[in-house]
Amino acid sequence: MTSSVEVETRAWGDHKRVTAENGSGERPTVLVVDDDPDLLRLAEVQLRADFTLILADNGADCIKIAQSRSPSVIVLDMMMPEMDGLTVLQLLAEDTSTADIPVICLSALSRVDDKLKGLYGGAIDYMTKPADQRELVARIWASVRRRKREAEALQRNSADPITGLPARGAFDIRLNEEMARSKRTSAPFSVLIIEIDDLGSIVERIGDEQADRLLQRLARIVKSNLRASDLLFRYESDEFSALLPESDAGTAWVASERIRTAVSEMQTDAVLPTVSIGISEYSRNHSLDELMAKAEIALFRARESGGDMSWRADDPRKRSLNAVSLSEELTLREWDVLAHLAQRRTEQEIAGVLGISAGTVRSHKARIRRKLHVSPDTRLADFVRENFRDLSDRIAHAESTDSDDFESAQSKGQGQSGNPEN
Repeated sequence: MTSSVEVETRAWGDHKRVTAENGSGERPTVLVVDDDPDLLRLAEVQLRADFTLILADNGADCIKIAQSRSPSVIVLDMMMPEMDGLTVLQLLAEDTSTADIPVICLSALSRVDDKLKGLYGGAIDYMTKPADQRELVARIWASVRRRKREAEALQRNSADPITGLPARGAFDIRLNEEMARSKRTSAPFSVLIIEIDDLGSIVERIGDEQADRLLQRLARIVKSNLRASDLLFRYESDEFSALLPESDAGTAWVASERIRTAVSEMQTDAVLPTVSIGISEYSRNHSLDELMAKAEIALFRARESGGDMSWRADDPRKRSLNAVSLSEELTLREWDVLAHLAQRRTEQEIAGVLGISAGTVRSHKARIRRKLHVSPDTRLADFVRENFRDLSDRIAHAESTDSDDFESAQSKGQGQSGNPEN
């Protein structure tokens, strides 16, 4: 029985994407690049029954499509204006997101020297025009199988057994490759370190087996919120790392927030996982060790701020958004005001004890709110009791040294009895 073939053509910039379904399931995507429109149409006729096709008529578009679509195989014409096939091969090899895409050169140049240039330039095969349809299809399939075997071998050698993601060693290799490419091309790239908040407690609650399933699901969610050109790795037991080529810190932060939001919206029966993410952009003036150290520090800031947060290494804030960390910005007088607020004393009472005006107390309270990022609808007294349990010693000290002054202020009627601090 012969299956029907449906061909769908969609606009794709100045090229066409041709999709043919013949009932065999998902098929390899082949990018055909040739400046001759007649040969592109011929390639469509010859290959559409076996592959999903993307057609491009110049080298620059070939590079862009390879980076964004990651085709299974590229069939490349060697003689094109502006950017010839050898230049395309070199650019593909320099980009970590395209370096492993097999390229078959298809050219009218039939001399041995021309073939050797293509093969030494990075192509895995070379055919002369006009190509026999059956041979071209067979060589494309051979390239697909070869790439699949290589990918499987790499995965077996370096894959994390739980998530199936490449492991830490693979990350280190790709990081060095990306640094080398960035130095050659001045292209930016960024790194994310993604930590599962409080994973140890989660494992204790749900057990190892359920925790492994959670990790697998998290890996899928994180990967689905990255671009095709981005690379995800299992970095540590509770961490993933992502390598984002062609991404500055701003672009990486957008991706980070997309990941964080997707994880926080996960539907699970037992736990509600969140992630903290540190973001660092590579600078040519710094080493990879410095790049990763900045990412780790950014992750620490995100985690210290309560988790479920993204933090850029270039964030100008010196403190995490954690109450205890932020409190290091407080003056001694503001600490004294906090101590009395914890006892729910009024502004007038605090003013009498500290020997300052009620207006000055209000000014201190406003600065405390600003420094500790306390929302206007939260009572400072409640905030202090919840976030500064270690204030008890300071409060006890304040009470012992100021009790006489406070009782004196009360007896003299200094200050009117007001409502407790809001």
